[in-house]
Amino acid sequence: MSANAFAVVSLRGDVPQLDDASDDSAGAFRQITVDPALGADALIEEIAHAEITTPWILVAGYDDHRLAEDLVERILGGALGVFGLAGVVLEGTVIPDGIREHEVPAAATEDVGASVRDLAADIAAWGPRVPEAWARIIASSRTDAAMRATLARRALADDPAYRPTALTPAQLALLRDVARRIVPQGAGATIDLAARLDRMIEAEESDGWRPTGMSSDVEAYRAGLDALAAIWMRGPAAQDAVIRQVIDGEAPSGTVLTPDQLSLWFEDARNDLARVWLSHPASLARVGYTGFATGGTGPEPAGYLVLAAGEREEWEPEELGRLGAAKGRTA
Repeated sequence: MSANAFAVVSLRGDVPQLDDASDDSAGAFRQITVDPALGADALIEEIAHAEITTPWILVAGYDDHRLAEDLVERILGGALGVFGLAGVVLEGTVIPDGIREHEVPAAATEDVGASVRDLAADIAAWGPRVPEAWARIIASSRTDAAMRATLARRALADDPAYRPTALTPAQLALLRDVARRIVPQGAGATIDLAARLDRMIEAEESDGWRPTGMSSDVEAYRAGLDALAAIWMRGPAAQDAVIRQVIDGEAPSGTVLTPDQLSLWFEDARNDLARVWLSHPASLARVGYTGFATGGTGPEPAGYLVLAAGEREEWEPEELGRLGAAKGRTA
């Protein structure tokens, strides 16, 4: 399967026109047909049994919208054995509120096959891919249900038409510029760090820490971005120079914040951007962190048996090092 492959789980039988899909941007498709009459619990078991390790799209017919809502709720709630729900395509004209509220990329359509291909291509372009080995670990019983739910939601692609709720559109655009300089993500699909940070600020889900004398996160970000806008420049080199001035507390004095206040706010902003980036499961894979898979769903935490530099356990991805020895086992 291609790098942008999508598995299609269909609740309505055949998905038209997928067998001859040739659009490379959408990648290859693997279709799994599941009988809706089985009910949500049985469907989740069937999907888990298929061991899908690529992003996948749920496809539902006219009569299965309520079931699709239930499945999305349960899968994003951490259902065991399932990870990688990337979108929903519904036969019809309306996307149910139960799917909209979870911010899952979705389409309601009369041309299901074309919509699956289009949505798959969009999702591949909007967000980074979680490697298959890591998706397998997240879906497994090594990962606690609450953690799996969190990672499943974070893995959803960002909406390119996102409208800010805590910031103004101009402030969000500037924060995106800052994010590109502070946390460069390389070529290909990227995480919209600024949009995720805007939602985090609005929901008051920050780390709760702020420098003495600074206001709440919403007020601090608005003031900080307005102060930064007054001295922001075009071009990466000029922007990096401004960032260095702000960090060093040497930015030109403004009417919004003093140079010291701007520097303090910017320290918090840099921490927030890095934290949002690292919270994505694709980022965890990129840095080789498997600590999310030490809780488990059994009576005892899963934990580690091998703790040595350059060594890994059998369940960890091969790129993390050579297979290490544990009690009662040789390498």
